[in-house]
Amino acid sequence: MPTALITGGSNGLGLETAKALLERGFDVIITGRSQQKLVNAENKLNSSKLNWIANDISDFEQVESLTAKVSEIDVLINNAGQMGPPFTLSKQGHELQMATNHLGHFLLTKLLWEKLSKSSNPRVIHLSSTVHRNGKAVKDTSELSGKDIEYDRWQRYADTKLACAYFGRELDIRAKQAGSKVKSVIAHPGWASTGLQVHYPTRAHVFAQSPKQGARSQIRAAIDEVEGGEFFGPSLELWGRPTKIRGSKLSRDLDQAKKLWEMTEELTGDFNIS
Repeated sequence: MPTALITGGSNGLGLETAKALLERGFDVIITGRSQQKLVNAENKLNSSKLNWIANDISDFEQVESLTAKVSEIDVLINNAGQMGPPFTLSKQGHELQMATNHLGHFLLTKLLWEKLSKSSNPRVIHLSSTVHRNGKAVKDTSELSGKDIEYDRWQRYADTKLACAYFGRELDIRAKQAGSKVKSVIAHPGWASTGLQVHYPTRAHVFAQSPKQGARSQIRAAIDEVEGGEFFGPSLELWGRPTKIRGSKLSRDLDQAKKLWEMTEELTGDFNIS
């Protein structure tokens, strides 16, 4: 049976994705910062095919420790995220949203690449957001790290989700150029009410999709036939069944995607694809 690793799998979109993949016969590993939430998720899912590992994706040392515990993997779903927290630095001194949403997942993907490459149908799913459309491409490694930026929490969130789309596109290009079997796919949930909005409480969330509905895009990216490079999102942008979308014009700027890759390597180490 295939094995999927889902970061941020203890609640929200990640939990719903884990449930869907377990129902389809996957062995599933979920990660998250809170051991108690992981135990709660284990109790909810109640499956012998589920395992969990406590891990903070923003901490590069913990990412390295995580990859050492994963023996085989077919599908990696880079789902964990931070949305609009107060300005905080990760253990390695990077702004927390970028460290969580992009940098940590870049490192995780790099360290699991060899194991992914041994699968018969490997893929990496990158979780973006509809607000990638508001994102701006970072100019240099200092801005990418974010230690000294003028912090606008919501602009930064949008920038990280644009970075996720760039990572997905550039990984797809490099994998294909190298003749790799690994397929890189991007997904976003539209407007879904999950625990991610803890820093943005609003009554309007009653109109949002449920986590189960929001998770449909990344589930489709994980199980459907894909070529690599696709971007899945709700048919009505904020709501609806998942469909292939183009993403913003800026998110399709392959020069910017390549530039982001190179800047990310400066912070996390070279990612050599074979």
